[in-house]
Amino acid sequence: MKGKNDYVLVKGMKNGDRTSFKRLYKKYHKPLYYLSRKYLKNEAIAEDAVQDVFIKLWQKREDLDESASVRSFLFTMLKNHVLNMIRDKKNHKRILKDLTLNEQQNPGYNPIENKIIYTEYLDFLKKALKKLSPAERKVFQMKSFEGLTNAEIAELNKVSINTVKTQYYLSSKFIRNYLRKHADIYSFIFIIFFI
Repeated sequence: MKGKNDYVLVKGMKNGDRTSFKRLYKKYHKPLYYLSRKYLKNEAIAEDAVQDVFIKLWQKREDLDESASVRSFLFTMLKNHVLNMIRDKKNHKRILKDLTLNEQQNPGYNPIENKIIYTEYLDFLKKALKKLSPAERKVFQMKSFEGLTNAEIAELNKVSINTVKTQYYLSSKFIRNYLRKHADIYSFIFIIFFI
């Protein structure tokens, strides 16, 4: 019976029914959150991971197979997302360590060249920011540059936390793609410092 109920909800969601989506969210949010928290060891980051999964579910709703288990789909998406987050965190630490070692130990290290590269990167970032909607730009800057939490941004902008998460997800995805396309290898700096 549970599977049949999910089938109806997925079918409704595919047709753009937000109530069906909310019911799926209510049904699976807690178990996804507990699993996420178990691996990420941080309540806020675990909650963000679950929100990201539900945002992706809504964005991919038209491609969902109604006969497949939405529960399995959600848990698989969460598992992959959490693994990526853990991998990115490890890569982040490794790259920062490599940059520090280069600065301290590499006789060929050129701080002027690195400053030029960083300046070029900032120019690309400014161009990417200009292409965002005013709301997305504001959320991205508040979260990435000012270090505000989703709740703080939501309160300041008088919007829901889910709106903040969606705007941040879309803006950071756009900027990553923009930098990858226009700034080539320099985009990794963005990933290290801002995502």
